[in-house]
Amino acid sequence: MTTWEAAPGIVRSGTGAEALDITPGMMVVDTVTGGMGRVRTVDTNGMISVEHPNGHTWRTCAVRAASSVERLNLLAADAAQASRAHRQTDAPTP
Repeated sequence: MTTWEAAPGIVRSGTGAEALDITPGMMVVDTVTGGMGRVRTVDTNGMISVEHPNGHTWRTCAVRAASSVERLNLLAADAAQASRAHRQTDAPTP
């Protein structure tokens, strides 16, 4: 086992993002609000920017990886949003 030494005040607990190895694109659930979405960015201070398929974006510091059912729900929301966007671009102009 390796022993590490560090001056007091330099060592800190890992942020939520560091503990889960959160990366952009990862599907997560905000454990405070219950909102689900994909990680857009992770700040150096541990704040995570999350975007729902409907375009709503928020920042949080408390997330967990989405379960398989939650991932399927997010993929369905992605598909529904893409379908709405496609219908809007195909609409005839008067």
